Amino acid sequence: MNRTFCLLLFFILMGSAHSQELVQQLNVIPNTLPDPSVIEVEGIYYASGTGRSPEGQVYPIYKSTDLISWELINHVFQEKPEWTINSFWAPELFYHDETYYCYYTARRTGGISCIGVATTKNIEDGFEDKGLLIEWGNEAIDAFVYKENGKHYITWKAYGLDQDKIITIMLSELSDDGLSLLGEPTAVLTAKLDNWEEGGIEGQCIIPHGGYLYMLYSGNACCGPQCSYMVGVARAESIKGPWVRFDGNPIIVGNNNWKCPGHGTAVQKGDQWYYLYHAYNVETFPNKGRTPLLSTILWDKDTGWPYFDIP
Repeated sequence: MNRTFCLLLFFILMGSAHSQELVQQLNVIPNTLPDPSVIEVEGIYYASGTGRSPEGQVYPIYKSTDLISWELINHVFQEKPEWTINSFWAPELFYHDETYYCYYTARRTGGISCIGVATTKNIEDGFEDKGLLIEWGNEAIDAFVYKENGKHYITWKAYGLDQDKIITIMLSELSDDGLSLLGEPTAVLTAKLDNWEEGGIEGQCIIPHGGYLYMLYSGNACCGPQCSYMVGVARAESIKGPWVRFDGNPIIVGNNNWKCPGHGTAVQKGDQWYYLYHAYNVETFPNKGRTPLLSTILWDKDTGWPYFDIP
């Protein structure tokens, strides 16, 4: 009995230690993968992110059953879509009505960044491009799709709309097939120029909790030797807002191990939410590029706001 009890205690403690590792920052994909997006379909997790192979394949696709171990299974595109020229960023995966969607950013002729959309019935086969979806202001990037009250909405970062709203998170309803916008887009969150957001806001994702929607978003400069990325949060009772920022922003900042964290997507496993995002390893910064990290999202019992247990 004593030996059985000791073994049971050992496995409980091992499980607790592993959970604690997830609470902080766990490097789950060894390759560089900026702007990671992750979805779950029937117990399988799929992730993609910014990236192009030497052979010209665009946006790698990874597969996992536990959010920890990942396998490269394909790319979204075997070659770049016809309407694009370069700068393939931030693919956002979505699943609806037995169809996988990829809302992705690329530059078109003229140098404007736009958002396109592609679909597939089997994600391991890659995607078929459906063309350009959003061209807005001087730049439209970083799509994220959320379903509320039976309707699908897409959010994205735009700038160049006017002199007073340089960088804004926009919102539009999507058609039932997810391939076109409905109605007039509206602004839901605009960057503040006098705090940690001064370099802009982007890389948003939305999750429900406790009667609110929470938008995790990234602020300031994402990349390179002068990067200053951080993660903040805002909440609203509806995706249309109004969105209220957390007074304690930012909620993820750089530390002794990881620099310039940001631009991720939240995913649920059981009752727990996790955040998959990127950061630079301090030891190889900035040469190696941005690495995917997984952190557990925790919730303040008194205020309802999310937080992270990261040193």
